Amino acid sequence: MRRSLFAGAAMVMLAIAPAAFAHAYLTTSKPSAGTTVRLDTSSIRLSFTEAVQPEFCAVTVVDGMGTHAETGKPEAVPGHDDELTVPVHFQMAGKYIVTWHALSVDTHKTHGTYSFIVGN
Repeated sequence: MRRSLFAGAAMVMLAIAPAAFAHAYLTTSKPSAGTTVRLDTSSIRLSFTEAVQPEFCAVTVVDGMGTHAETGKPEAVPGHDDELTVPVHFQMAGKYIVTWHALSVDTHKTHGTYSFIVGN
């Protein structure tokens, strides 16, 4: 009896485990967190652990004064459904904060924040 309860519990955990990890988490970004980029950088790129739905994703890029640097909506990178690109225009050097919200193709939502520096 005890063995069958253990086996049943193990099967349920194995069935649930893949669903628990099916989220689009940020894996890399360009520029990456803590790096310094040039003032003439024209876009940022976010890569996720799985495909995302760009029309339901949001990315904001703001400086220390709260001024937005993104100049368009996130778009899928052609041939890479797990990556987004966002056009940006930096008005001044300084620290910028990226805040993102992603919806994966399996409808799980994730979000996060990181920062980088824009130099002259």
